[in-house]
Amino acid sequence: MAERALEELQIGELVQWYESYAEGFMTKDAGYGIVVAVNKYELGFTQGKHTNYTVYRNKHSDTMRFTREELEILNEQ
Repeated sequence: MAERALEELQIGELVQWYESYAEGFMTKDAGYGIVVAVNKYELGFTQGKHTNYTVYRNKHSDTMRFTREELEILNEQ
């Protein structure tokens, strides 16, 4: 099975985030935000580094961590 190749995000990028229910296939909430941190770490039971992103959510005025699959880069226009 092929995997999508998603480019890594940089601090300061404007993104649209999607928060899912625990089942992982239904969207609970969505909005816009700014990437404020890139977190990379080893999980210990898989190969390679795991990356997630801390995003300041404008809608809720808080920060939350998302995987790359839960974020979309907003095009500059």
